[in-house]
Amino acid sequence: MGTLIEITVIGRDEDRVGVAIRDAFDEMERLERLMSRRIRGSDVSRINRWAGIKAVPVSADVLRVIRRAEEISRASEGYFDISIGYLLDLWGFEGDGGRLPSKAEVSQALGAVGYRGIHVDERVSTVELEKKGMRIDLGGIAKGYAVDCAVALLKSRGYQNMIVNAGGDIRVSGRKDRGPWVVGIQDPRDRSRILATIDAAETSVATSGDYERYFVKEGKRYHHLLNPFTGFPARQCRSVTILAKDSLNADGLATAVFVMGPRKGLHLLQTMEGIEGLIVSADGEIIISEGLKGRIRFLN
Repeated sequence: MGTLIEITVIGRDEDRVGVAIRDAFDEMERLERLMSRRIRGSDVSRINRWAGIKAVPVSADVLRVIRRAEEISRASEGYFDISIGYLLDLWGFEGDGGRLPSKAEVSQALGAVGYRGIHVDERVSTVELEKKGMRIDLGGIAKGYAVDCAVALLKSRGYQNMIVNAGGDIRVSGRKDRGPWVVGIQDPRDRSRILATIDAAETSVATSGDYERYFVKEGKRYHHLLNPFTGFPARQCRSVTILAKDSLNADGLATAVFVMGPRKGLHLLQTMEGIEGLIVSADGEIIISEGLKGRIRFLN
């Protein structure tokens, strides 16, 4: 999934725990083979290949993730949009660091963007893209789903105390020793510094930031979190951290709120039950949702 994944499980039998962890990694790899648009034959690559031509049968996992992505798109007024695959290719963030496209190139690519052009038929488990050239990318939500599935597998084996971390998409269950798991939030401008910590139990934490995949040209930072309306990187946030019960929602909403910006993003969080967030704005202001106050410790 283009990131480092760590799984920690507390149990009495090291060999049995080791087998369960390997099976959890296998489950995440299975999902990557379904959802990566870079893997030939994956459900997502087939959806993209037949864009504007026909509907494509997909697995229940892919259908579930795309359906939730659509729901987040509607809730965020389109700021979260998985149909930005063409734009991501244009910027080249998955290559040697990226390139700065012209305004004309971006304008042309925007013609292939629009989540309303994604048609899901749950009766026959198919997904169809309305226009030729459309490409979906699940990078803003699939990791979260994979984390949820890994946790579900481990729980099915009888384990309750664990943490699964997929490059900042974290889900914790149970406790660590006799206390809660402690999750750190990265300072978006100092990779050696933790901005704050949260005691977490039965919680998912996901962070989207402008510091993971980016390049600098003429002193300006260009990152991979693109605004689907402009085709250029969203500029109002440095990072967004979301707390939710499951990682599917935390992952997708972290991206959505980042692109929306602090004002609209905080308003979205206030409309959602059980969702909390921390936003670091472009000028370094820290904004936290009401339910997170008292749960978070800032470090000097």
